[in-house]
Amino acid sequence: MKTSSLTRYTMGGFTLIEFILVVIVIGILSVAVAPQWTATSSTIDYDARRVLDDIRYTQALSMTTGQRYRWVLLTSNSYQIANEAGTAIILPNGSTSVTVASSITTPFPSNILVFNSQGVPYTSSGTAYSTVSSIRLIYGSRVRFVQINPETGSGSLA
Repeated sequence: MKTSSLTRYTMGGFTLIEFILVVIVIGILSVAVAPQWTATSSTIDYDARRVLDDIRYTQALSMTTGQRYRWVLLTSNSYQIANEAGTAIILPNGSTSVTVASSITTPFPSNILVFNSQGVPYTSSGTAYSTVSSIRLIYGSRVRFVQINPETGSGSLA
């Protein structure tokens, strides 16, 4: 039996068009699902780092200018840095306040952390802290802590 040149052999596998369509569908699904899958962990980590960095910035302002500066929690997810007179300073992001996705709670009276010119943290009434203070951030089911050392004012993530 002779076969003509127009006869097609059937082979198992995908055509190039089918393969491209599968890659496109997987790409669309990954773009839609991946941010939601990793958002909780990366969001709270970013927020905790941001709070810690801004507290360090507040301490550095106090030490370099010789004046008292305050880290002030305004709402459950926004804060600002204020000078000794209580005036909010303009932050590097161009705003006078920072809003984060996580919910923040502090152990500080009136939600204010003050640094003196030596960088030592104390309350707005002038009482120095004697124990480690922990700022709690909550995003979804995840919790992170920013801890402030009472002697040095240095902060760390926990």
